[in-house]
Amino acid sequence: MLKRFPLIFRFSLFIFLPLLIVCILGIRHLGKGLPKDSGTLAVRGLQAEVEIRRDQAGVPTIVATSDHDAFFALGYAHAQDRMWQLELQRRIAHGRLSEAFGKDSVDQDIWFRTLGLGRSARSAWTALDPDAQASLQAYADGINAWLATGPTLPVEFTVLGIRPEPWTVYDSLAWVKVFALNLGGNYRQEIERMLARQMLAPGQYASLFPAAPDVRGPGSDAAAVAASHAASGAARPRTGAAAMNASNEALLRFASFQEGLERRLALGGRYVGSNAWVVSGAHTADRRPILANDPHLALQMPSLWYMAAIKGDRIDVRGATLIGLPVVIFGRNRRIAWGGTNFMADAQDLYFEQTDPDDPSRYRIGDAWSAFETHEERIVVRQDPPAFLSTPLRPLRIKVRRSRHGPIVSDLFKVFDQPVALRWTALAEDDTSYQTFLRLNYARDWSEFRAALSHQVAPTLNLLYADVDGNIGHMTAGRVPVRRAGTGNVPAPGWDDSHAWIGYIPASDMPSRFNPPDGLLVSANERFFDDSYPYHVSDDWAPPDRALRIESLLRASIKKKTPMSVAAMGRLQLDTISEPARRLLARMLRHSPNNDQQRRAFALLRAWNGDMSRSSQAATIFNVWVRNLRRELMSDEIRGEWNRETQSRYVRGIAESADLDMLARLLTDGPDSWCEDHDTPGAETCDDVLDASLNDALWDILKMTGD
Repeated sequence: MLKRFPLIFRFSLFIFLPLLIVCILGIRHLGKGLPKDSGTLAVRGLQAEVEIRRDQAGVPTIVATSDHDAFFALGYAHAQDRMWQLELQRRIAHGRLSEAFGKDSVDQDIWFRTLGLGRSARSAWTALDPDAQASLQAYADGINAWLATGPTLPVEFTVLGIRPEPWTVYDSLAWVKVFALNLGGNYRQEIERMLARQMLAPGQYASLFPAAPDVRGPGSDAAAVAASHAASGAARPRTGAAAMNASNEALLRFASFQEGLERRLALGGRYVGSNAWVVSGAHTADRRPILANDPHLALQMPSLWYMAAIKGDRIDVRGATLIGLPVVIFGRNRRIAWGGTNFMADAQDLYFEQTDPDDPSRYRIGDAWSAFETHEERIVVRQDPPAFLSTPLRPLRIKVRRSRHGPIVSDLFKVFDQPVALRWTALAEDDTSYQTFLRLNYARDWSEFRAALSHQVAPTLNLLYADVDGNIGHMTAGRVPVRRAGTGNVPAPGWDDSHAWIGYIPASDMPSRFNPPDGLLVSANERFFDDSYPYHVSDDWAPPDRALRIESLLRASIKKKTPMSVAAMGRLQLDTISEPARRLLARMLRHSPNNDQQRRAFALLRAWNGDMSRSSQAATIFNVWVRNLRRELMSDEIRGEWNRETQSRYVRGIAESADLDMLARLLTDGPDSWCEDHDTPGAETCDDVLDASLNDALWDILKMTGD
């Protein structure tokens, strides 16, 4: 064979055979890392025997004689299945990614060190009651018991040459705060509004942010921005305009960094939140209430969620646990069921701080100066491979500053003369949010459910409820700030108390509903209460269409007198009709098609009902048209000036992410029109924009599909 087929022989010997050996060894290594699903293990730390049974999908059912052992066993199972995920989450929360991934993760580590989630977790630990502390410790002991067996670790540990450290209770509590950050990124919307307000006419600003009008009276958010810039200019030997540009640059870099962080770590995003609904037994086949929940977090593999059933001497619960925590977040026990969505409350504010021009280590509070609280963080950075060819990198040392409002988040971007501080409820020293989730696992009725939610700090949540007695309910939980003035829509001056937090909405005044007469409760991140509610909660609600669509389908079933079932709820969760698409399409179809391609497209679109099924030709045309329409609308309207190009590009990005209802509002001719080319007034109308964007869309589809 060597003489007749020398190339094949050499390929087999030097390429195919080594690859085959590597594959066999890799498969064997991965097989060793799979959890043991039969037999008996001797594990130190348990008080008695525990049984872990797994179903065909690998979902564990844990049966223990004590709650301590149940939490311990869940930690053991999490470690068996998700040890790399636990390690990655810990490194994210504590700002230690650079130790494993090198220089590309430094900015992320500085951000999380600046937030100080690890430090905040230690203060939260002291605020918890003994039961909560004991459950977290048992869970940590379970993870560490698995590590003590000397297991075959996931391949990521081998590739990166690292080993997991023992898990601690602070790692769990820090991840609760990352979970809160995932559901609460209002500070980015503050920056977006501030930058857009500076670039757009009032009418155009209102079309982008209809829930946050550009009110400019005393104490308003707009007045807060003006005061911030005026004072920043007065405090230094630079002009007010220069100070304003410096603060804008810090905010721009901050916002762009957050946008990248969302992409890299799958944390945050607009309208992150979920659907949930509950129907009373009056509408179901078996006369018992049904609760449905669909948490909308970023798609990632593995998921943040981990399904499990946990039984001890008191606890008996099943549902979705969160990797890093020993309890079911959304699920049911023997008496009640609960699900959740994001309440969308504004629980974060950015404050401009004014530094002393003679001593930058101090910042202004009223007529006095106070020293920043500072400490040093040491970040270890892994050398890029091949490490043996380079000198090891010295640890990076950074100074983290805090004002009375919270961490100075602008220091990451080396803009020190106009510090920006973040105040956020999750950084409160008395954060007992974990205690809420633990007590929900034990709650037996509406009264105990409400009592459990009284401990929630962050994130703010809608919790839907059903129990075996036929009751249904909806409660909101978490701290929502009450401000002296303004609504927290834009960064505010921090040197006085004009926009200070003066407390939180009392738990007794938080919106709630119990046993409504129609037997339906729906939550989809929308504002579900009217203007008579006396407190400001947010201007960042999701559009109400998801909630309205769910409610309309449920009411249609009730009208037909069709008893609802769990299977029917599952089908409802797979609904693909978009009401906003139907509304925008009605405006788009007012355009008159002017060529054969457009007429063929319109024939499909006129017969379309807004179904976003992936096999729909009309849905394809609509979505590609919308993508091009956004570009066409923004290309002329937000054009960067030579000294504001970065700001223009960012504001254009905000506009290009506009939801469908917002696009419909923008398609209006008039003095504040987004359609008109303002370099040549009267030269372009919204019909021209629709025509050009449709032609571009059809050309894009032609290139992608051939027809």
